[in-house]
Amino acid sequence: MTAVLVALGLLVLLACGLEPSHRRRPHPRRRLYGSADVEDRDLVRVRDEIKAAADRDVPIPPPRPFP
Repeated sequence: MTAVLVALGLLVLLACGLEPSHRRRPHPRRRLYGSADVEDRDLVRVRDEIKAAADRDVPIPPPRPFP
């Protein structure tokens, strides 16, 4: 019985803790704020690295025989 009361008390405290943030933001925002017309530098970097790796003349070593 004590465990049930403690669990119920914890649930009430959790609900009370979450209520202010729910009131502050009742629904998720529909759109992102800010500009979205910026260049993704990570995409450019990865594309350049792949291009550089493809241009490299490093021979691929043959597979080692299975013992």
